[in-house]
Amino acid sequence: MYNCNKYVCLVSGASSGIGKDIAIELSYHSKHIYIVARNVDRLEKVHDIIVSNNCNCTIVPLDICEVGSVENLAKEVFNKDGLLDVMILSAGIIRQLAPIESIKANDFYDIYNLNYFANFRFIKYFHSLLKCSVDANLCVISQKKDEMKSQYWGGYLPTMLALNELVMTYAEETARTNIKANIFCPKPVDTKFREAVMPGEDKTNLLSSKYVAANIVKKIIENRESGKIIDIY
Repeated sequence: MYNCNKYVCLVSGASSGIGKDIAIELSYHSKHIYIVARNVDRLEKVHDIIVSNNCNCTIVPLDICEVGSVENLAKEVFNKDGLLDVMILSAGIIRQLAPIESIKANDFYDIYNLNYFANFRFIKYFHSLLKCSVDANLCVISQKKDEMKSQYWGGYLPTMLALNELVMTYAEETARTNIKANIFCPKPVDTKFREAVMPGEDKTNLLSSKYVAANIVKKIIENRESGKIIDIY
């Protein structure tokens, strides 16, 4: 990527966990970051840290599953900045670990809507802004099948695998452009997201979200490739 302290960035799921720490880490290299999530109180705390690092920050309290929300945000970013250099998609949910027959249909729909379709909308509606960047990066936080057992993850893993295919397809379609699209798959991370489905887990070998964020941002800055699934150990 080009000169530091010049990036215009957007991070979804920025109120906690990996998304929060990526937004903070990016603030050392950026001039403006849009932080997107539903929890305003948490976003405000992230905002204060970012601006203390001499980076402009815009809080976007948004339900990204709401029809038209992402499209309208893309229009606002275009009107304000005219481009986007880095887009980090890290928002995701899981209700519980359960056999497929026990998963509520409404829960599965909500998970699919946030984990897959909302990310599709980000890619679709921000494509033109990424094209306006000299050197754009789309980075999606996801999981691979071989990183977890399929059993009882039916309410989560299929949406991640579908998302991976979507991003890899986008990477192929933009291979001759200024846009690099990659997937980042961290090893198990100590976050509230994971604790919600695996309470009481031994956290000895879990990665910290700060460690993961620092490594992802480093790879974004240094990486010249696209269409890769990048492990974070």
